[in-house]
Order: sequence, then C-alpha cells, then structure tokens
Amino acid sequence: MKQPFLHKLEHVQIPVRKLEESIEWYTTNLGFRLQSKSDKNRHAFLTLSEGTMLMLWETLDDSQANFTVNGEIMPVLLFNTTRIHELFQLLKSLGSEITFYQNEGFGWVLKFIDPNGNMLGAIQYN
Repeated sequence: MKQPFLHKLEHVQIPVRKLEESIEWYTTNLGFRLQSKSDKNRHAFLTLSEGTMLMLWETLDDSQANFTVNGEIMPVLLFNTTRIHELFQLLKSLGSEITFYQNEGFGWVLKFIDPNGNMLGAIQYN
C-alpha cells in the first residue's frame, strides 16, 4: 500500500474583522494562546493545549466560517470540553448568541456565534 499524501490537519482558518480584538476574545474567553502573528498583522495562529492550530485572518469581506444544512447554519469547528455548562454561562454573560444548547444523549452540545459571525460548537461527552 502506498504512503498517504496527508499526515495531519495542520491548522484551520477563519475570518475575523479586527484581528487584535479577536485574539483578545479567543484568548481571554476560550483559553487559546497566541502562538504567532504575521509581520503585517493580517493573521495570527492560536493554540489550545491539544489539537490543530486556529488561524485568524483579518478581512473586510463579509465572510464567516459557517455552512447550512436545510437552511440551518452549522458550525465548521467543534471543540471538546469538560466544562460545557460553565462555558454556556460565560458566553451568555458576554452576550454571545447561543443557537443550540442541550443534552443529545451521547453528550451536551453547545453552538454559539463569535463576535465575527463565525458559528462555533463545543461538545462534552457523557
């Protein structure tokens, strides 16, 4: 069998309107760490303790990292957590739009909108 061409998912990219404000929001509220920033401050790499890097791209385009299924907006990114109820309370206190929050049997699922209109999700498995 041939060796696969791809080895791992290196990073994912999402659009943001204001890079510095977005870095602050993701690091302060969701626990990301700033890994590096481009010289021209157009993009930044953020990391969690595990997993793929998140790249924030500053853009003036009206663009979000979402897709729809039968007209329902779906998140591109879902994160794993063991503190979903605390995360829900924090996001609520920040005024974030919560689009879904319930126990799905296999675990709790939370979907929310970041300040740039990107829908994100979190899962806490039972």
